Amino acid sequence: MLNLSNDDRKQLRAAIESAYPEPNDLKRFVDEELNKNLATISTAPSHSAVVFDLIKWAIAKGYIDDLILALAKDTQNPDIQRFCVRVLRQHLSLNGLNASDSLTAESLLDLEPTTWDLEVSYEELQSFLPKQFSFEADVGNLRRGLELANSVCKITFADRPPQESGTGVLIAPDLVLTNYHVLSLKEGADLNAIAKSARFEFGYVSPKFDETTRIQTLKAAENDPVPAFSTIDKLDYALLRISPDENCSIEPVPFNASLQLMPKSPLNMLQHPEGDAMKVSLSNNGVVKTNEAKGLVLYVNPTKRGSSGSPCFDHDWRLVALHHKEMATSFGSVREGILFSAIYPQILSVL
Repeated sequence: MLNLSNDDRKQLRAAIESAYPEPNDLKRFVDEELNKNLATISTAPSHSAVVFDLIKWAIAKGYIDDLILALAKDTQNPDIQRFCVRVLRQHLSLNGLNASDSLTAESLLDLEPTTWDLEVSYEELQSFLPKQFSFEADVGNLRRGLELANSVCKITFADRPPQESGTGVLIAPDLVLTNYHVLSLKEGADLNAIAKSARFEFGYVSPKFDETTRIQTLKAAENDPVPAFSTIDKLDYALLRISPDENCSIEPVPFNASLQLMPKSPLNMLQHPEGDAMKVSLSNNGVVKTNEAKGLVLYVNPTKRGSSGSPCFDHDWRLVALHHKEMATSFGSVREGILFSAIYPQILSVL
């Protein structure tokens, strides 16, 4: 929820009074755009006091995001438009960082421009605003998702600093999917040679109480460790074959190679941001839009350096995308992933 300063609230009150100078106009706006009866929010004698009470109510009840977005959509009043753009740019940080301050490795990628329209509309912008947690999250569904944590690994390299890590996911008993750029930022690199220095750390999660973390570290196969890949400027994935370990019994994640993600649909991620213990990011409306032709999806789940190659799951915890970079918009940053439906046809013969 947006956190407005005292000055923000004063300017918002002045902007609303400018846009809706007549009480009936404000009453109509609240009824049609917020589905609320203004008379139940305020019975103050003056119009200015009613506006003051409306803002106070919106903040107290968690409707301030909806109020500002509704104002921006309902009226072209210049005072409203200036206020909304300024406040949303100032306060809407999707991952707690400014785009220029983000440490995501994917933000450093030199990629060809995609066909995304990053001047996001107000309707799409509503997907950016994180919803408050509620009791509607199903415990069984969360448990099924967290069980998949065993199939996600932190990827490090014997000849690189520990902070230069990525994330990968087991999609077959001996196959890990991650980004091409986790292995190399250069097109034409010898991925097989690079893969041989990779280490796949499964089970890197925070320990329970006084227990120690139990990490299973596997290596890439000696022969043909990279059976399939697509360069950064295309689908940015690498399929890595790992050496079998008789003491390792990790189950691959389920996937859906045909699901079409719709705007505002749920998206969940398991990742190792900044090489840290695994984190889960849950969003009940995280998908912003998809580009089926290019096999891309935009979403708002937060990521950091080390999240490259993280699996993205749908509500039923089936693999639907592979995270690969962050992108800046006029209102903040969003993340871009590769749809698994685009990757699957290229790796089907290897699975």
